[in-house]
Amino acid sequence: MTSPESHGWASAEAGRLPAGTLSFLGVPVLQVLAGAALIVPGLGIAVVDAETRRDQIGAWPASTIASYAATLLLGAVLWAALLGAAMARRSWTLRLVPLAAAAFAVGAQRYFFARYHAYLNPRAVLVGTSMLPSVGQQLWSDRVSFVRAALPPIGLALLLGVACRRASPLGPRKARLALDIGLAALLVSTFCVTARAGGEQAASPDVLYLASLGRLALARWRHDEALDRVHPGARTPVPVPTILPRGPRRSLLLVVTESVRAADACSAPNEDCATTPFTNELLPNRFGFTRMRSLDSTTAVSVAVLWSGLAPTASRDALHSAPLLWEYAHAAGFDTAYWTSQNLLFANSGTWLQGLPLTHKVSGTDLADHPTFELGADDGKLVDVALRDLPTMRAPFVGVVHLSNTHFPYAIDDRDAPFQPQAPAFGAVESAKVHNRYRDAIHRQDAIVARLVRGVRAMPGGEDVAIVFVSDHGEQIRERGAIGHTWGVYEEEVRVPFWIDAPAAALPAGAREAFRALSAAPLTQLDVLPTLLDWMGVWDAPEIAAFRRDMPGGSLLRGGTPGRAVVLTNCTALFACASKNWGALRGSMKITATQNDTHWSCFDVDRDPGERRDLGAGACGDLRALAEGDGRGTPF
Repeated sequence: MTSPESHGWASAEAGRLPAGTLSFLGVPVLQVLAGAALIVPGLGIAVVDAETRRDQIGAWPASTIASYAATLLLGAVLWAALLGAAMARRSWTLRLVPLAAAAFAVGAQRYFFARYHAYLNPRAVLVGTSMLPSVGQQLWSDRVSFVRAALPPIGLALLLGVACRRASPLGPRKARLALDIGLAALLVSTFCVTARAGGEQAASPDVLYLASLGRLALARWRHDEALDRVHPGARTPVPVPTILPRGPRRSLLLVVTESVRAADACSAPNEDCATTPFTNELLPNRFGFTRMRSLDSTTAVSVAVLWSGLAPTASRDALHSAPLLWEYAHAAGFDTAYWTSQNLLFANSGTWLQGLPLTHKVSGTDLADHPTFELGADDGKLVDVALRDLPTMRAPFVGVVHLSNTHFPYAIDDRDAPFQPQAPAFGAVESAKVHNRYRDAIHRQDAIVARLVRGVRAMPGGEDVAIVFVSDHGEQIRERGAIGHTWGVYEEEVRVPFWIDAPAAALPAGAREAFRALSAAPLTQLDVLPTLLDWMGVWDAPEIAAFRRDMPGGSLLRGGTPGRAVVLTNCTALFACASKNWGALRGSMKITATQNDTHWSCFDVDRDPGERRDLGAGACGDLRALAEGDGRGTPF
């Protein structure tokens, strides 16, 4: 049998130390060092997180700091117990546990924070259930960055495990005790931790990861209906009565792009237009609107506003029952089409758009075998199909070309990429290089849009078609720490390009003057559908009067609704938000906050377009009440 002396810590229990063993207060030094090493993971996570989120943590109230400290302590106990259990002599399985935990609970969180400037949290993981294939595609595409994020914690866990085991392997009794403590800490972290006081980010990253998986597991187990309500479902639209023609009906092509912000595109003609030079040169007489804003920074929410005319704050039932642009057009006798390079499996988009009355429909999965959820299929191939179909359509028609290649991680043409130096938009790449890649993606897409416009104008009857261009929302390039969108309603994520190109002969009376007067007016996407319906000649139709009353916006042909007070939000009944954020806007005054804030911020976005000078909530008057209305309260 093995003697007690061979069991490391067990020999200390017997009160006997091997001859020549260095000791500290009667305990072998190697045992002291091994014991001290057990606190290294918890301490390291606390130090790194404090450095990573110094400003955010510093802004939390004392109660939130206390609960956050409790999660740090819980995580420290968990790591110490896992390492302790792995110190057992023959526990090969248990030795893998700290490595797996390090890879995901720490490594994955490092990756998430570098990408989103936020950790995975219970809210985000529920929203993400509809996008798991998207997440998988991204992780595979960015596997190098993920491995880089995971290797340091894995390496540390491996090093500590080997060092502790060799220095002082645990006997079976203590290893079992450590395992019991670890399992208890794991269960508490996974199923008992909440972080309401300071938002979903107010916990240590490792515990937050485990709590997220626990929330998802419970939701699956309970068949939580929240999982079904985080993304759009099947629509049941109210039928639009046949609309009798009462005036000129004009053909229309709406081009909706993805994630393009106004600061990196030229809505109005501009002599210095480096990012969108092709349409700028091709369309010198277009009507540009330089202060157009989306009401959110989430594609599903933006297109619902653009195509239904409803506010993002409308009820889920209203957003699922409202007619869309094509249904109004079909009721008025227009031919209709929808061409998109987006993968409609993303976020349940295809289900939401089922049943539209379309003569032509093409999506990303028709153009490519395996289009990614982020970039979709090639925008160039989509335009080829649209240009093939358009001449076959019966006038008047309404067509929508929905592009996708300017979504993160941004598709570029390596043969025409003028913005250098640049780098792929994965991992902790410096913002200037990411911004250059983003601008090259816009540059590439602009050449494709220009080709579309030339093709439309060259086809029979093409000179009578109005072409409207708008982006669904903008994009953040680390202005607030993250890359992408849905993280806030700051200017970089909601101010978007918007222009209309319409031949003079097709312009309704007074349209030129109305458009010119609104070129620098504060507008929102609530005005887009009323303008399209007015252009089509159906805005005044009595058959749609009931629907018109539900639309807060107005036709730009009649002055629109510039400067009206609106709610801005990514948290809607149609599509839930992974990170809570909302606000309100009237004219140039905007109030906004996210779940990581502790107060509302008010900005004059005309004088301070970068939104760096907080004027205090009081300066925004009743906008705070508007932002908090209808039960929204504060996001923090």
